[in-house]
Amino acid sequence: MAKLPGKTAYSGVRRPMTRESGFSSHPDSTGGEWKEERSKSLSLKTGESLEIVFTIPAQIKDTWIAFGGWYCADKGLAINIDSPYPKHTLSEPASPNWSKFGSMWQGNGSAVTVKVTMNAIKDTNISLWNLACGQVEQPGCHTAGKFEVCTAPGYLTNLHLLSPEAHFWTATGETEVALLGSAVSLNLDDAGAYIRLKTCNRCARFLPINIDDERVQLSFSNHCVARRPCVHTGFGKLRNADTQEILQLEYGYQLECRFCKKYCVNAAHNKNRTGAQMKEDGARRRHFELLVTELYQMSRQMAFKHKTGVELSDYVWKKFGCKCFNCKIELPTVKSMALDHTRPLALLWPLDETATALCGSCNSSKSDRFPSDFYTEVQLIELSGLTGIAVNELANPTPNLEVISELIGRLDWLFGTFLMKSEMIRVRDGKVTGELVVKALQKAFDAAPGGSTVNLIEEYESRRQAKV
Repeated sequence: MAKLPGKTAYSGVRRPMTRESGFSSHPDSTGGEWKEERSKSLSLKTGESLEIVFTIPAQIKDTWIAFGGWYCADKGLAINIDSPYPKHTLSEPASPNWSKFGSMWQGNGSAVTVKVTMNAIKDTNISLWNLACGQVEQPGCHTAGKFEVCTAPGYLTNLHLLSPEAHFWTATGETEVALLGSAVSLNLDDAGAYIRLKTCNRCARFLPINIDDERVQLSFSNHCVARRPCVHTGFGKLRNADTQEILQLEYGYQLECRFCKKYCVNAAHNKNRTGAQMKEDGARRRHFELLVTELYQMSRQMAFKHKTGVELSDYVWKKFGCKCFNCKIELPTVKSMALDHTRPLALLWPLDETATALCGSCNSSKSDRFPSDFYTEVQLIELSGLTGIAVNELANPTPNLEVISELIGRLDWLFGTFLMKSEMIRVRDGKVTGELVVKALQKAFDAAPGGSTVNLIEEYESRRQAKV
């Protein structure tokens, strides 16, 4: 049988469909339209500071409230958010790409003031788009005129990660922009940078995307990452809603915005997922840990304890001051900390003394991203000092070349011993665990400088055919 792409490479067919979201796409949007709008702008001289003050009026207790917006500026800008709610989204300046900031939480009934300060490290221009604050709807699914409040467990936490695209305003507050120390609001120039917007096929809103570097994601997640360029109409090929001009993207974007993906698709789908489906990703991570452990015949965590007499988690927790490195929230106990690999396990980096202390939400947000894809340049310098990993290594997404070299030299062991273990030949929902591990390993090998010198998938297939 000829090999098929992606997840069907070995099993030949995808799993049978187990669920439907119950929502169709919006009748007024395919998700494949785009347009651009002009933003407002201003210039700051070195040492000047812009202050954006969001005032959210008093509300009924537990009403959802929010603030946020999008901005475009170069790296000569330092930003601080002063908010009574400690968790927020703030992506670093990345001109000509757009960045965003904001948060969303349930208020205690009192009026709220949030201040966002932008300090000019050098002369810089700032473009601003859609700054707003106020009361927002409780998260749910907006599709084709229907709305369903989400009550699924866990889906009302970490909503700051989806701000500001999660904001469906029901009552707006006041937003003022002024130079710090001045009581006079600024008159912003209407000739700011253009911002590109794409429709969501569920809520039909036009929301920001980046086209200079599509990996700097805003309101939509990428569609084709491993198999780019994305040639799928609506994903990688967008049609201008006004001029009909076609915009060809490299990675493309999902049809649903990140908010609707979570509340219109995943919330409905996940409750019907099989146990094997829920465990699949976690199992692959555990098997990578097992692979590295067996390759070196030791666990880095256990080796650390044997060497120092201290649990690795205790060591990292104290080294990071019992706080989340990213958002600085207090981690009162070791158990409240998520021990992050710093450099991702997906690229074969083991969990050792270079780990990072994160809270659960920041760890979830970072996921398998490399440090340079998640932290600011200032944070990378600080992280280097804490972990002992050189800044240039944190800034360059590379796999663990030592492990890759060792595996290339021990292919017979990899295919003849490790992938023959009982847990590797187990079949779940038509998927053989070992085959999925090989596919994930190939991605790590391909990420090496110059690409992979070995095609693990072909090697696996040829060895399997030889046994038939």
